[in-house]
Amino acid sequence: MTARRIGWVLSQESLEKLLLVLDSDRDRAAQKYEAIRVRLIRLFEWRGCTSPEALADRTIDRVARRIDEGEQIRAGDPALYFCGVARNVLKEYWTSIQKERKLRESGPPLSEVTKEEEERENGEQSKRLECLDRCLANLPFESLDLIIRYYQSERHDRIASRAALAQELGITLGTLRIRAHRIRRALEEEVNECMKQ
Repeated sequence: MTARRIGWVLSQESLEKLLLVLDSDRDRAAQKYEAIRVRLIRLFEWRGCTSPEALADRTIDRVARRIDEGEQIRAGDPALYFCGVARNVLKEYWTSIQKERKLRESGPPLSEVTKEEEERENGEQSKRLECLDRCLANLPFESLDLIIRYYQSERHDRIASRAALAQELGITLGTLRIRAHRIRRALEEEVNECMKQ
């Protein structure tokens, strides 16, 4: 994997290119985007993955990256292309699970983890949470309110809760998803920058 691919982050421009591939009408493209995302989440859920939403987002990011790099989607239904990429993401997921399991089995028992390592991990986690708090405090109120409400529901209530939020804001569910995705990406970048300091 090249450095360019490792450092690639979904930008507004690459998101626009992805939506344009889905449909020339922005609202229809957002609806198709959301339908594809829901389909991907279900695919990963059916396969027993522990983080289906994250894997669906990873799949969408990969497709967006490929489109951004000039690849053409020749499938009549772009959802089929996404599902093909999802199969690769799924293979990588199961390979990483197997590697983790082998590493745990071959490594020292968890009880032998040194106190120093545990303190270091706890310190890093505390710093990450402090950075997140700072970054959330810097968000405009509308963005903060949206991102909190977008993620606050329990998993089984999420779809209904997000649909209600989109209706309250007067936007489509796809548009809501895109806004939340942008806010989350910006927060991730800020938190990572904060961690480097």
